[in-house]
Amino acid sequence: MSFLVSNIGDRDHQRIFSDISSGAFFDLSPKQHGWSDYLQVRLNDVVYVVNNERRVEHGFRVLGIVDGVELEADDVWGEKVRSVTGGNLRVLFGEPVEYVGMDYSEFVTNNGIASPKLNPKTGKMYPGFNCVKFPQDMASR
Repeated sequence: MSFLVSNIGDRDHQRIFSDISSGAFFDLSPKQHGWSDYLQVRLNDVVYVVNNERRVEHGFRVLGIVDGVELEADDVWGEKVRSVTGGNLRVLFGEPVEYVGMDYSEFVTNNGIASPKLNPKTGKMYPGFNCVKFPQDMASR
């Protein structure tokens, strides 16, 4: 399967989660939009990341998933890992496998991605967008 996630806040996943492993590229908690889709991410899936310039530059192959991570300062981006158990974060680790280089709204419309947090006509994100699974027919591309 394929997924689209938003890191427009430029969260430094590699730095925050370096104590666990290298290659961290996204994390999400149950209170954030898209959690039910995010829970469907499996090893070898491809996850496309919207960056702080609102572009999708790469698709990442998921090589590792760590569930239950707890951070020391959950609401501040100076976080560091407190524990790999007892928390509620799900962290994805992987490597870039596809270069996209496209504005995210164009990527959304080109791939038929739909979410209550995406404008269906323009592909633009509404506040709170975090993760969405691609339509089934697109997941095997």
